[in-house]
Amino acid sequence: MAGIPLNKNIGIIGGGITGVICAIFLAKEGNKVTIFERKELLGETSSRTTKLLHGGIRYLENLQLSEVKNGLNDRYWWLENFPDNTKKIEIMIPFRSFISLKFFKYLFGIKIYEFLSFTKKLGKGRIVINSNKFQSINQTKISNYLSFFDGAMDDKLLGSKLKEQLRDLNVTIHEYCEVKNFNNRGQINDLTFDQIILAAGPWTNILMKKNSIDSDKEIDFIKGSHLVINKKITNGFMFEGICKTRYIFALPYSDKTLLGTTEKRVNTPEDPYIENDEKDYLIKSYNSIFTNSIKSTDIDSSFSGVRPLIKSAKNIHKSSRDFYVQQDDKLISIFGGKWTTAPSIARKVVTIINNE
Repeated sequence: MAGIPLNKNIGIIGGGITGVICAIFLAKEGNKVTIFERKELLGETSSRTTKLLHGGIRYLENLQLSEVKNGLNDRYWWLENFPDNTKKIEIMIPFRSFISLKFFKYLFGIKIYEFLSFTKKLGKGRIVINSNKFQSINQTKISNYLSFFDGAMDDKLLGSKLKEQLRDLNVTIHEYCEVKNFNNRGQINDLTFDQIILAAGPWTNILMKKNSIDSDKEIDFIKGSHLVINKKITNGFMFEGICKTRYIFALPYSDKTLLGTTEKRVNTPEDPYIENDEKDYLIKSYNSIFTNSIKSTDIDSSFSGVRPLIKSAKNIHKSSRDFYVQQDDKLISIFGGKWTTAPSIARKVVTIINNE
């Protein structure tokens, strides 16, 4: 009967954030769950993010309203369920002039962002005119700001909490266990399950093709790179990069600054790393508005991850951030998604399995 837990034996391929949240939701429904992860749980793309829990204010430019609304609902879920490992953060957007089309476009966007949050908004954004409050910003260029609120997380601490939940729910975890073969009849390697969930992020299409399984969607390998800078920052900022096609975040990161991200189409999700042109782009973009300029010797560390975006546009800046769930007999395959929207994906998967 629909909606009643069926205590199924479920195998999940992929131990990133999507697979982990699906496992937690399904185990809470009374199912027996096993995760297969080829490396460390939450150790690949899920550990290489901008550390934000967000609806995606930038997606409003492409009118991705449903994606933003879902993301905002899930943002609230994370902050409500993990208050010790998440927090709200005010992010400032600097402008040279408040009498500009761009200023009013973002003011309108922030109002829509807050409206789509309904009762779950984290705070009301501000308009700051002719202010020298932010001493790290080049005051000769910029003195006007808009602000909005989003969620932030410590993905290592939050990941530890999620792993603890998996243990408490008796989820079986196989790390450093590569799935050599699976099918839509419930088989993973030499084991048999009532249902299989393929939550392999950017490796989804690769695994499906390897096992001769047709897919409805195709993953676009879009790499995002970040720098950790040995400079302390007290406020979060979102500012236009020098390429003028996307915005960059500069966020407090312990006693350092997290700077990112880039968007670059690559041929494979394997072993991503930051390239010199990405480093130069982030450094030059930072130096275009901040007074405490940085150079390569100020880099503490860097990391890169490949987003599992659904291929939807030639221009990667316009690619959809939505997710898609494909069902083929006993196999459920997940395309797209991000850390923030993992709960929405898990709810969709639970509904499909409970309605079987």
